[in-house]
Amino acid sequence: MPTRLRIFITLLTAAAFGLFVLLAMSGKYFFDWQSLVFFSALVFLAENFCIDLPKAGAVSVTFTILLAGIILFGPALPAIASMFGAIIWRDIKKGTHPYRWVFNGAQYAVTTALAGFTYVAAGGPVLTSLSRGFTVNDFPSVLFPLMLAIVVFFLTNTSLVSTIIGLAEGMQPLSVWLVNVRWAIPNYFALAPLGLAMAQIFMATGGIGVILMIVPLIVARQTFQVYMRLRNAYLGTVQSLIAALEAKDPYTRGHSERVSRLANKIGRQLKLSEEDLETLHYAGILHDIGKVGTARYILRKPGKLTEDEYQRIRLHPESGALILREIRFLSKAIPAIFHHHEHFDGTGYIDGIKGEEIPLPARILTVADAYDAMTSPRPYRSAMPIDIACRELISCSGSQFDPAVVAAFLQSIGYHEKSSEIPEGQLHFDETTA
Repeated sequence: MPTRLRIFITLLTAAAFGLFVLLAMSGKYFFDWQSLVFFSALVFLAENFCIDLPKAGAVSVTFTILLAGIILFGPALPAIASMFGAIIWRDIKKGTHPYRWVFNGAQYAVTTALAGFTYVAAGGPVLTSLSRGFTVNDFPSVLFPLMLAIVVFFLTNTSLVSTIIGLAEGMQPLSVWLVNVRWAIPNYFALAPLGLAMAQIFMATGGIGVILMIVPLIVARQTFQVYMRLRNAYLGTVQSLIAALEAKDPYTRGHSERVSRLANKIGRQLKLSEEDLETLHYAGILHDIGKVGTARYILRKPGKLTEDEYQRIRLHPESGALILREIRFLSKAIPAIFHHHEHFDGTGYIDGIKGEEIPLPARILTVADAYDAMTSPRPYRSAMPIDIACRELISCSGSQFDPAVVAAFLQSIGYHEKSSEIPEGQLHFDETTA
């Protein structure tokens, strides 16, 4: 485990311990052990039915239970109960590193304690101290502290999780947050009223009524699950489209995945966000999908294309954009696919735009596509040596390729230009027939 992770988790654990000491010294928050066991069991169950997120981590409906605990008992009981969220059965079976357990327990404790302190400090009533549930007259005054507590819980929880994922995966925490969390904001805040209702029911009926509340929580979890299944179905659609292309043109098998990986390297070198990198990934693996509408004999022709064949194959970026236009989650990738044969000096196609008029993902794809095409064998030529391909990119920098993108690519693969000259006839390569 990297040192930075150990330091972060150690500091977070120390913060959790400090908050528990502060709670113990305050002497304000009392609760019975039966309630602690009950809420701890609910947290344990909720976390064990979590749903994996796109990049890393998972989401659950534990927030609802902990919010109810804050309203009922203040910060102490839910902060202790929250640590049972670190005990996840699948992690036990996999033998997950203990640091993960420590982090999950500490981050939940810190998050819940801070949200609880915020709720009480803003004037939120603790129901067990009132010995009653909320009345209609309570709501105007309780809404503000409740909203503050929700915001503090949400921001603290998601920020800590995004930070640990970013440190572990070498990504920017903000980028992780945008990919992992942003989509869940509406659902997350929609769970808050369930927490309020759970607290009211607990005061009226005890634990039996809360158990009945598990049903709407299961429905909420199912909403998360449906989203992730749809996302996986989208990925399956992408893979099917690629398989269709490779079945038609086996000489380009693996080309799309390699272009996607190379584009990702360039994007990371240019410090694009995780969201933009995800768009670039889809654009890379689908950039040639328009070729499914191109005659097979043209794709496999070993010799030079005729003018008519050349014009027909030039249509594949437009055809690809038309094929994908009805797939909503790929909408951001379409401009890159449509423009990936534009040249930096305006001599490319389809629109003949130049410079920064060309979308950055398209400029990145142009470089990645050309490099992989040059270094891969084709029926009409052998693979070009890597050194020659890199110097070809340099020679065409400013004309066919964006110089900044070429520089980023060369840095990403650790290439240093040599003094040897590029053989005659290797200049101005265009992967039109690949």
